[in-house]
Amino acid sequence: MQGVSSEAMKLLLTCRYSMVLACLSVGAARAQSPQLEINTADTQLSTNIRAHLRLPPISCTSDEPQLARALQSRIANLDNTVQRASQALGYYAAQTQLSLSKTSECWLLSVSVDAGEPVVIKALTLSIAVDAELFADTLNSLSISEGAQLNHEDYEAAKAELAARAFDLGFLDARYTLARLSIDKTQREASVELALDPGLRHRFGKINFNTGGALSDDFVKRFVTFSEGDFYSPQTLLDLRGALNDSQYFSDISIAPRITAREGSHVPIDIAMTSRPRRVYEYGAGITTDTGPRISGYYEDRYRNPSGHRLNASTSLSPIQRSLDADYLIPLENPTMENLRVSAGWIEENTDTFDSRSYRTSIAYTFVNRSNWRQSYFTNYRHDEFEVNGIRETSDLLIPGLSITKTQSDSALVPNNGWQLFAQVRGASTALFASETFLQLNLNGKWITPLGRGRFISRFELGTTFADSIAELPVSIQYFTGGDQSIRGYDYKSIGARNSGGLISGGKSLAVASLEVDFAITEKWRLAAFTDIGDAFDDLNRLNFNQSAGIGIRWISPIGPIRVDLARPINSGESVRLHLSMGPDL
Repeated sequence: MQGVSSEAMKLLLTCRYSMVLACLSVGAARAQSPQLEINTADTQLSTNIRAHLRLPPISCTSDEPQLARALQSRIANLDNTVQRASQALGYYAAQTQLSLSKTSECWLLSVSVDAGEPVVIKALTLSIAVDAELFADTLNSLSISEGAQLNHEDYEAAKAELAARAFDLGFLDARYTLARLSIDKTQREASVELALDPGLRHRFGKINFNTGGALSDDFVKRFVTFSEGDFYSPQTLLDLRGALNDSQYFSDISIAPRITAREGSHVPIDIAMTSRPRRVYEYGAGITTDTGPRISGYYEDRYRNPSGHRLNASTSLSPIQRSLDADYLIPLENPTMENLRVSAGWIEENTDTFDSRSYRTSIAYTFVNRSNWRQSYFTNYRHDEFEVNGIRETSDLLIPGLSITKTQSDSALVPNNGWQLFAQVRGASTALFASETFLQLNLNGKWITPLGRGRFISRFELGTTFADSIAELPVSIQYFTGGDQSIRGYDYKSIGARNSGGLISGGKSLAVASLEVDFAITEKWRLAAFTDIGDAFDDLNRLNFNQSAGIGIRWISPIGPIRVDLARPINSGESVRLHLSMGPDL
């Protein structure tokens, strides 16, 4: 063993079995297990050695002969283990020093490693027996490169990356005709030679459907973005499975490439699915502090005809808000990317700030654009009857508009990483069957990122309206804020612009922001601290930021977090307010 200290060598060579037992017995009773200390300048090397060299998981209070044998066994094989761990990272001249010492708790085994100069890749030769442009992205991002320190794991990963790329491109029989790693320990140099023969590039063969009968073959085929004769791609099949699953039409989906039954370069594809139950009925009850206790009902007809038309209707009843909505959705040429939706609904709200009753019908064309944003063109017709501060108004508006939104996250319910952005422009004109003229812009966003053991959550809402008189527009167009989803610590939609008499009315503009930190205390429970700030106002001169701060607890339920928050306004004398809310974070 190279570089072993004289003290440790004396201990190892002269301590017979009984002497080792006596040495170990001194502090054994006060420790959980012997400790291992690794000293080296390379953190990655230290981690790798520790991964290879582990002391036995036994207590210092366990049977002493067993402990002595375990430690002696580890010491005897230490140098070989350290050398293997070092060479894996390119260190082929590592020198090891060992010391074994007593601590107040147990025994401490210290391993000091002088790694020396690493082996460097001086030559990297890659050969692919097809157009290398097909592999350009993979070649440019390989885990090994000339001039880099040799890492055996990276070398194996590079081989796997090229093979995986070949498979993704449809080269199902790809193999290496040469895979050589040569190391000159004296010169500290390595050369890598990889020669990949992809073989025949395969294509999709005949596509066989078994739709289960509820939906037509022609409709299901519209989910398929490839054709017979296109180059075979496993990712394309995964995307198809995801699209069919997200459509909510099917309960079981099987996409089977029959590679063993391929005819030449063509791979037949069998696609089979089982339709979900056609009709869904749901009833529920819940409570939020915005609208109070609520009962709700939901009906869905998933496929009213073989072309996949969908009908759903929902109703909700609470002391503050009552609503009834119905939607008829028509999938278009690409069902996953575009649809036409015809809607109608009624909603009534009675708050401390206003009373409102609205009837609406709308039609919207929605599609996913090239940047993967969901874009919608819509036209709404609505009739509103509302009362604010004792003044009753009615309006009839034909409102065309455009909205765009995108959500990305690593989890549908409780993401650690994710964001959402929504933008909308809408308006009406007396020249187009409307009782008032206005133009309104809205922008909302939310961002979630990890923060230590928890998450940092931020959100904002911005909006402004161009109109001669905001008071003559429906309260659904005017801006109010406050409540569970906006500024906690304030009552639902209790914040707005104030008229000449000092009474709250709707604002022309809105600005709201929120910062929140939460962290897990168990798998299902999280604690949170937050602050919200914002206002609904007529002009910047009257902007009055209402700020609150609070704490909360979240229970991670199957439908998303159920939130219980206590918040108090900072710049007013109001007391602490309880807020209850539920649903996904994005």
